[in-house]
Amino acid sequence: MNAEGDGVGVTLIGREGLIDAVILKHNKMLEKYNFEFEELDLRFSSHSQEIENSKKRHEEMLERIDVLKEKRHQLYHQAETMMEKLVESGMEPKEVDAVCDNLAKAKSLSSIDEEKTVIESILSVLAAAEHSEIKTSIKPKIEEALASHEELISISGLEKSLTDDQKLHEDELSKARPRHTWLEKRIQSHKEALNYWADLKSKEKEVTTE
Repeated sequence: MNAEGDGVGVTLIGREGLIDAVILKHNKMLEKYNFEFEELDLRFSSHSQEIENSKKRHEEMLERIDVLKEKRHQLYHQAETMMEKLVESGMEPKEVDAVCDNLAKAKSLSSIDEEKTVIESILSVLAAAEHSEIKTSIKPKIEEALASHEELISISGLEKSLTDDQKLHEDELSKARPRHTWLEKRIQSHKEALNYWADLKSKEKEVTTE
């Protein structure tokens, strides 16, 4: 219905028109929030997945570090045990003791360069000694122990990079979470309101058609 007052047209909206307007408003808000939420949710999910992947890789890396530490320790221990048997094959006890001391030192070193220097000293002593099957078996043990230490240091460097990357994704997730949660609640609120008004409109239609 239109009413004229002082030359100004005023449109009077009935109850059904008001309900339609409210439903339209909620639909518009839902469309707006859904668009932003879907875009944010993709980033939110991506950061969450990257964090989970980082945690998994980190666990695998820690397991590998433990394996390498134990492997290095065992290899040096095996080399020391084999050296002790060289006394029986005629190698001077002093030389055996010196090599065993250097093996113990190499096992405790954290510097690869220092470890290599000690190992070179050990190998030079072994090379000068008379050939035996045991001596030729010691060299691969020592070299493998060194390789384990090199891999260990390499992984330790990667571990820090992985931790930094995980922290970056956690920071981004932390920034996105408040807006993500707010949008989620607003969308739910508008859906509930929309269902309410749509249900009310349906009931009123039923009344008018009886």
